Amino acid sequence: MNYDGAHTKPRVAVKAKDAAEALGAAAALASLEEIVLSPKPGLVDPSDSGSHDDMTWTTFLASASALAPFWRAQAMDGIIYGNYKPSDGLLAKLRLRGKEMERTMFSATGGVNAHKGLIFALSLLLGAAGSCLARGNYSPSAVCARAGEIIAPSAEEDLRSIAAKAGNGEPLTHGEKIFIEHGIGGIRSEAAAGFPSLLAALGEMEDALSGGAGMRGATLCALLRLMLVTEDTNVIHRAGIEFWRGEYMEKTRSAKNNFDPANPSDNAPLMELNKFLSKYRASPGGSADLLACTLFIYRSKMLDNIFIS
Repeated sequence: MNYDGAHTKPRVAVKAKDAAEALGAAAALASLEEIVLSPKPGLVDPSDSGSHDDMTWTTFLASASALAPFWRAQAMDGIIYGNYKPSDGLLAKLRLRGKEMERTMFSATGGVNAHKGLIFALSLLLGAAGSCLARGNYSPSAVCARAGEIIAPSAEEDLRSIAAKAGNGEPLTHGEKIFIEHGIGGIRSEAAAGFPSLLAALGEMEDALSGGAGMRGATLCALLRLMLVTEDTNVIHRAGIEFWRGEYMEKTRSAKNNFDPANPSDNAPLMELNKFLSKYRASPGGSADLLACTLFIYRSKMLDNIFIS
């Protein structure tokens, strides 16, 4: 154990494999925390299935359990490639394992897409987190910035390829159609920008905790903030762009203003929003993925005093 003038607490040397295990455990815990959080408006939780009729919270538990062993390896590749440019292999490694994770998820859920967006976003953040640990520069802002550095060139290329597909008359996914019609890049753009919505939600969560809220109330505050600042293509696909820009934002803002995170028994604003979103089958799935990522960053903050030996 030694001391670094830039830190207010002792710095601890750990082996790379142990650092990767810690990051992987934080990711697995975060995914479970998001699943059991309730009530989540429009989303699947232990109380109900929100805007979904093809899955329950046990579907998500099966998916999260199947994915849990993979997170450590995504972090380990970040450590190994920490001091190299993205083109030197980290993104390719993350994507290759991500494809394996998607196959594992679909096998565990019987073909239901529970966590495809999370696999992309959290894998990227784990790679970035490992990279930051390898560089001895670990903080939420550093991890998110590093994630943006890793994905930005590829994200730009992906968005250009979508435009080319549209120009050639090729079939487009729902997310690709939204980009072509409205210029909204979804999680690709969020990641390339360094996850600004995640950092806003993290600040919301920490403010709520400082104000006397428990973890549940603070996490629900973070979710509502994400619903207000995230370009959620899930909502846009299900209910339309005008709904997302109008009633969705209005009702979400009202719920956030009326929700007291320090009063854990007051779920009325959230239940009212859940009823409204379920009526329109509007599911803020992109916000849910980013909430799990926010929880990962929050849980992994404890690693800011370690360095790879």
